[in-house]
Amino acid sequence: MNKNYIIYLLSFVLLFTACKTTGKTGTDSPVVQKTADPKKLSESQRNELTYTFMNANKEKILGNTEKAAALFAQCIRIDGSNDASMYELSRIYYEQGRVNDALFFAKSASSLKPDNIWYQLLVGDILQKQKRYSEAADVYTSIVKNNPDRVDLMFNQANLYSMADKSAEAIKIYDKIEKIIGINPELSVQKQQLYSKLGKEDKAIAELQKLMDKFPLEVQYIGMMAEYYQSNGQTEKAMELYARIEKLDPGNPFMNLSLADYYRTKGDKEKSFSHLKAAFASPKLELDTKIQIISSYYAIIQTNPELMGQALTLCKEMVLSHPNEAKAFAVYGDMLAEDNQPAEARIQYRKSVELDQNMFLVWQQLMAIDLEQNDMDALLKDSEQAMALFPSQPLVYYFNGIAESNKKNYSQAATSYKSGVALVVDNKNLEIQFWSNLGDTYHQIKDYSKSDEAYDKALKLDSNNVFVLNNYAYYLSLRNEKLEKAAEMSALSNKLEPGNPSFEDTYGWILYKQGKYPEAKIWLEKAMSNGAAENGTILEHMGDVQYKMGKVDDALRYWELAMKTAEASPELEKKIKDRKMYD
Repeated sequence: MNKNYIIYLLSFVLLFTACKTTGKTGTDSPVVQKTADPKKLSESQRNELTYTFMNANKEKILGNTEKAAALFAQCIRIDGSNDASMYELSRIYYEQGRVNDALFFAKSASSLKPDNIWYQLLVGDILQKQKRYSEAADVYTSIVKNNPDRVDLMFNQANLYSMADKSAEAIKIYDKIEKIIGINPELSVQKQQLYSKLGKEDKAIAELQKLMDKFPLEVQYIGMMAEYYQSNGQTEKAMELYARIEKLDPGNPFMNLSLADYYRTKGDKEKSFSHLKAAFASPKLELDTKIQIISSYYAIIQTNPELMGQALTLCKEMVLSHPNEAKAFAVYGDMLAEDNQPAEARIQYRKSVELDQNMFLVWQQLMAIDLEQNDMDALLKDSEQAMALFPSQPLVYYFNGIAESNKKNYSQAATSYKSGVALVVDNKNLEIQFWSNLGDTYHQIKDYSKSDEAYDKALKLDSNNVFVLNNYAYYLSLRNEKLEKAAEMSALSNKLEPGNPSFEDTYGWILYKQGKYPEAKIWLEKAMSNGAAENGTILEHMGDVQYKMGKVDDALRYWELAMKTAEASPELEKKIKDRKMYD
């Protein structure tokens, strides 16, 4: 069947179907009514109105709201008392955010058909949207008068009075509802809050007392009364109620939270934490509530580091009471990492990803600790799994590249870095790191043109990145290429970060390559005086400089010192044995 024909039929049905508009359930649909007095219109006008209204509804169903609005407006021009078109036009304007126009047409429709609940509800909704709560409540007064058994409407009316700061009027409505449905927790709590706002504490207490009398075994309502007493300084009455809760529900976590807060205000830190710990031990206390409390410790620990023990204790209780919740173990891992316990944090992160593999931030923390612990086997395994789970996250390729490079799988490392850098968006520092690592990796496989290209891309993003400048310069010096460029980059890195022995060694080595041995010696001495006196590479470099300056005995002494370190080069033993260098 043709789609437009179906819409045509549907519009026709909407136009001529008549239903009562005073339904008692909240699910009645608004009724599209015929013109108020069709006798005033000529036959041609009625036909035109019918046709236009039908087309307006068709356009509305198709989602062409502008066309629909224009057609409904045309209906009103044909028949100035066409309330149905006014209503539909108001709804369109309301959805478009034209609330003033929407209110005008909604009121117009409602004035023509004051008994139509849907017209009045729309007026009330628009007034509420405009934060004209008192006027909206008055509209609901009329609606409720015509629908006295609609409790849902009465709740809306009371809520509007409450938002209009007319607490007394809201309470009157709630009292009427209570006569219909009886004592209800939502009602009593609303009335209690409104009475408190009015300063009528005796009536506020009476509302909570009604709940306690109606539901004597519900500790929730006893707890509400206890908290109310506590907040108003009536601590003895509060403690009596807490004792009652303890008998009804030993270990109730909400009671323990309240008591923790009570003892905290009293300055009894030991009892306060004891109750807080007891609350955390209960699986009845929601995990998100526990996480929120633990999160508050981060700021506190900055000024009171001794409270870290409390935070970790609560984390232990949390994972014990929620053993199948990945978030619990992730938060525990975060707190252990904050306490500089990376190995223990990694255990918790691993438990977290075992329960839920889809938490990327946990994988990120896990791989960062693998790297920090120099556990390249774990980093390789974790990064490979993370790449399969999060193929669009650049960081997983970054970590994988580091692991593969450490394993001397340089081709695989380059592949990971290239895949990762292509995914970076709006993160210049990460992009620089990718290109820098690619420069290092291509150097290892002797693809020097790609290595230089990668370094140049990193420097294009940040020409003052000291690490890229240093590494690029050092590798050029090893290749004995572009030494002037290498010297310029190395000099700049030392200017930007003076006193870095690695940078000073690089500059000294470049000067050596340029045959500037006295200057090279000065920079290598700087590196050694800045904490690198036992670095094997720098010691060997110093020996090489001494040799080129004709000081063979001094060269031999530095070479022998370098030989005792882990950085000794493969050629060093031969240099010592033969007392000479081999270029």
